[in-house]
Amino acid sequence: MPQEVDVLKISNDDAAFILGKSGRTKEKIARVSGAELDLFEQSLTLEIRGSEAERRRAKKYVECVMAQRVGPVTIDDDSEDDDLTVIQVPTEAVGFVTGSQGNFLRQVEEEWGTLMFFADFRGRGSGREGQTEKLAIFGPRRGRRGAQLKVMAAVETKVPNYFTGDSKPDEDDDQDEWGTKTLVLKPDELSYALGKDGTTRRKLARASGCIMEYVGQVAFICGTMEERVRARTYLKWLLKQRHGSVYVDDLKDRDDVTVVPVPRDAIGYVTGNRGQSLRMVEEESGTFCFVEGGRGESEQLLIFGSVRADREVAERLINNLVNEKMREDNDRRRYDDRRRDDSRDRYGDRGDRRREDSRDRDYRRRSPSRDRYRRDDYDDRRRGDQDYDDRGRDRDYDDRGRRDDYDDRRRDYDDRDRGGYDDRR
Repeated sequence: MPQEVDVLKISNDDAAFILGKSGRTKEKIARVSGAELDLFEQSLTLEIRGSEAERRRAKKYVECVMAQRVGPVTIDDDSEDDDLTVIQVPTEAVGFVTGSQGNFLRQVEEEWGTLMFFADFRGRGSGREGQTEKLAIFGPRRGRRGAQLKVMAAVETKVPNYFTGDSKPDEDDDQDEWGTKTLVLKPDELSYALGKDGTTRRKLARASGCIMEYVGQVAFICGTMEERVRARTYLKWLLKQRHGSVYVDDLKDRDDVTVVPVPRDAIGYVTGNRGQSLRMVEEESGTFCFVEGGRGESEQLLIFGSVRADREVAERLINNLVNEKMREDNDRRRYDDRRRDDSRDRYGDRGDRRREDSRDRDYRRRSPSRDRYRRDDYDDRRRGDQDYDDRGRDRDYDDRGRRDDYDDRRRDYDDRDRGGYDDRR
C-alpha cells in the first residue's frame, strides 16, 4: 500500500535552512519523526511520507526549524503527540548549554536522536520568569530522557545544586515499568564511576541497556525496572573493585553473564597494563568485564551485558588474547630448547672439559691446604735456586783466582826472558 504524502511549499531561504549543512537538518527531522522527507529545490517543495502521526510530527518539526530563521520559536501546548519534554535552563547557563555555534545541542541531538531548541510556549506556566529559558526536546521517550539528563548535567556544572539540591540519598521516583533511580555518590566514588572522559559511565550504561548520567554528585539511572536493577548492580560491583576482588553470589542464576576461564599465567596478558587490554575489549563489545578470584590453575573472567551477541564478541576477543599468550610462551620454550641443543652440538666434549676445569678451579679456591703446599714447594724451589746461584758465584771466584795466578806466572816468565836477552847483548 503506497504511503500518503503531504506537500509543503517553502521559500528558497527556508529550503536552505531545512536542508542544513550537508543535508543534516533534513536527516535529523526524518529520524526524529519517523517520516521520509524529499526536498525539491527547483520547485521549492517538500514532500513528507509516512503514517498520519509521522507526517504530523514531521510537519511540526519543519515549521519549528523554519521559525528559528526569523525569530523565537513559539510552540502550542495542545499537541496530541507525546513527543515533547521541556526543561527549565537558568539564564546564566543558556550560553553554556547551547555551546559555540550551537555545537553542544547538536552533539546531544546526534547522540540521543532528538530535536532541541529554545522556545516560548503558549498555555503553559511561566515558571521563574526572567530567570530561566525553556528548552524544548522532541523525540521518543528514551531519547528525550537521555538528552534531558545530558542538559541537566551541563547546567549542574555551571550552576551547582540547581537540579540536585533536594536529592535524597536513594530515591526511585517511579515504581512502574519505566522510571528513574537516583543514587548519591561520594566524591571519590564519582570520579571512579565516571572514568576518563566518561568512558566508565558509558560502559555501564551500554552493558546494562540503561540510561545513566551523573548530575553533580547524583547518579540518574533511567529505564525499565529490569534495566535499572541491572545498572545499579553493575555500579555496585564497579565501586567494590576499588578495595579488592569482587565475588558474584548469584552467578549461576543470572542470564546476563558469560564466564570465561583464563589460565593464571595468562591473566596479566588479558587484562593488560592497568587493565588497558580489558578496557579495549569492553569498548569494542559494549560489555562490563572483570576478573573474579578463581580456584585451581585458572581464574574466572566474567563478561556482563544485556545483549548475548555483545557478550559473544567479548568472549571471542578474550580467547584470542589467551591464545596469543600461549603461542608466545610455546615459541619462547622452543627457542630456549634449540639454543641448548645447539650449544651441545657445537662444543661437545669441550663443554664437558670446561665444566670440569671450572669445578677444579672452584675446588682449589675452596682448599686452602693445597695453596699452602704449593707455597711451600715454591719456597723450596726458590731456596734451591739460591744455593745454585751461590755455587755459581763460588765457581766465578775460583776462576778469577786461577786467572790471576796465570797472569803472575806469565809476567815472571817475561821478566826472565827479557833479562837473559839483555845479558847476551
